[in-house]
Amino acid sequence: MTTIRRARWALTALVAAAFTVGALAARAQPPGKPAARPGAKVKGRVPRKAPQPPNARDPLAGDPAKAPEEPAGGLEAGTYHYALKVRAADGTPLSASYYPPVTQDTNTPAVLLVHEKDRSGKDFEDPIAELKGVGLSEHLQGLGYAVLQVDLRGQGANVRKPLNDRDWVVMIDDLQTFYLFLLDRHNRGEINLAKLGAVALGEGANLVAAWAHQPGGAVSGQNRVTDLSGMALVSPLPSGSGYGFPELMSTVASRIPVLLMVGERDAPSHDTVKRVKAGVEKTRQNKVELYPSSLHGYKLLRLEPGATAHLARFLEATVKLRAAEWEPRYNLTPVPYNDIQVIRHKDQAKAKAAEPPKADEPAAKKGEPAPPKGDPG
Repeated sequence: MTTIRRARWALTALVAAAFTVGALAARAQPPGKPAARPGAKVKGRVPRKAPQPPNARDPLAGDPAKAPEEPAGGLEAGTYHYALKVRAADGTPLSASYYPPVTQDTNTPAVLLVHEKDRSGKDFEDPIAELKGVGLSEHLQGLGYAVLQVDLRGQGANVRKPLNDRDWVVMIDDLQTFYLFLLDRHNRGEINLAKLGAVALGEGANLVAAWAHQPGGAVSGQNRVTDLSGMALVSPLPSGSGYGFPELMSTVASRIPVLLMVGERDAPSHDTVKRVKAGVEKTRQNKVELYPSSLHGYKLLRLEPGATAHLARFLEATVKLRAAEWEPRYNLTPVPYNDIQVIRHKDQAKAKAAEPPKADEPAAKKGEPAPPKGDPG
């Protein structure tokens, strides 16, 4: 299975490289200006072109009759997210939630959130006291990230089924599918995929590490390195997705910044992290955070004091502040996505309703009409 996957990713990378040259050379000239003749000299400095979106209509654009500054039916940026289904390589529909960035440009970082076994991406929506009662997905969106919160196959909002070892190996391909969804958002000038982080819990942490270990994991073309620029792995287990965790860290931790987070009384995960701690910390940007707790996975992230602050600092240093120039990527295997719904953030909807009246619009007393706007004279 692994050999076939590597061959398919390698073939995609080779063809992508061949087509990229032609695709970039054939980019359209501005309207009204003829294309330059081969060999013609261009006087002066050539200005850097703004990123050009793909020709295909954006499935997230909503009503094309609406102004572009009014996404999702006019909702304010940062107050909503999309629920959607992405089609995996084998045709299986996979549920996900996409939180578009507040500022959509070619310097915007992105984060992939992966839950633990028998849980769902909804865990990242549960309110966290340290985050003023919002979930991690919404919090990261507010910090300027695009966030893709996924449901692994057979779990969450997907069709439920008993999972075997083969399913967890196939899920490595599923992570690549979600990555290709983000590649589409990159090519639309919405994010910079070279600034990609991942936060993964429990079995999901092992899965993300196995994906990063693959030669084509989070890679969009030949001669490119992985786009993963930071991985926060919470409560990893001794083995999973066909690999022992120490084996994965021996190769991944020297290439990609890693944050390991674990409770000291969470025996299986703590023993696992203890085995790799010395090797992981040899690389300067890598961090290992130990907590006096037996909490595991999403409970550790949600309830342990200081955990979300450690996570935010790590993502900022390794992902958000990473210097990476945006460039278009040729996407040979675009991922279809559909069943798109716009979801307004519940807490923000309630906050809007509870907002006090503005200073120049005093509230009317009970039984009296509100004062008129404008100059009373």
